[in-house]
Amino acid sequence: MKAPAWLLVLTASAGLAGCTSYAPPSLTVAEAAIVEESPSGLVIDFAIDATNANAVELPLREVRYSLRLDGEEVFRGVRSPEATLRRLGTQRFTIPVAVRLDEANRPSGVVRYTLEGQLLYLTPGQLAEVLFDIRVRRPTVSFRQEGTVDLGERRAEVDGR
Repeated sequence: MKAPAWLLVLTASAGLAGCTSYAPPSLTVAEAAIVEESPSGLVIDFAIDATNANAVELPLREVRYSLRLDGEEVFRGVRSPEATLRRLGTQRFTIPVAVRLDEANRPSGVVRYTLEGQLLYLTPGQLAEVLFDIRVRRPTVSFRQEGTVDLGERRAEVDGR
């Protein structure tokens, strides 16, 4: 009896997984800035520093993220970071958040935010790329950052900075 092709790929990948391993990138929210504002909403850009401790490049594929203002989710999105992490280095990419504001319930002054998400990246090798594309192995790393945004002053701050 012949084994299905996908079973052979899984078996081979399980055997190869122990041969090579790569450290996931570390992610830090470096900056947050209100870049656009209108009566109906605003856009906050979050700059993410992704550090690669590996001796090989790591292409970034997708970032899924959400934003909460004062504990209430106001945005959820998916975006391509459009970057490849250089080996043994740091790459910055920006993710925008569009926040719709209701005039009747528009928050003002300093508001706490929580930004959290997951970054999908690709490890080196043709097999890793095939497994990523067929959704068998998709390496991810999570991030979470809290801070404040001052809607009156159009400033956003990252805690700890």
